[in-house]
Amino acid sequence: MQLQASGLQMDLLEVGGSQNLRFYWNQYLSKAHILVFVVDSADGPRLHIARQELHCLLAEDPQLPLIVLANKQDKNDALSMAELQEELALHNLDSQRKFFLLPTSATYAGLATANSVLHLKHLLVKLLAHSSKMDSL
Repeated sequence: MQLQASGLQMDLLEVGGSQNLRFYWNQYLSKAHILVFVVDSADGPRLHIARQELHCLLAEDPQLPLIVLANKQDKNDALSMAELQEELALHNLDSQRKFFLLPTSATYAGLATANSVLHLKHLLVKLLAHSSKMDSL
């Protein structure tokens, strides 16, 4: 999918997280300017797998900026941002890596909230615009 905003053209590629698709992740990672990693914040039993996979990806490129989208924040059993930061061991990231942990709810009902995917799209555009300006200095 191509997204154009603020004078930027961005190519967004979604590569699913199922076991059979993880093999392809590294093929796309070398071309990425930012990694957006989506986790189900209401699926506590599988967060250890998400942590392992995330840290394997991050080991491939120590400078790649990271955005973790904590999806399903609308669920009662969703972990808080602090709990997710702990579960995903984000405190272990190199202090040089830029990263953001953002709550989201990818539901139609959530479109009017600050956690909506539309709000996050605008935030992503701002982050990428800022990043491209910093790279050109």
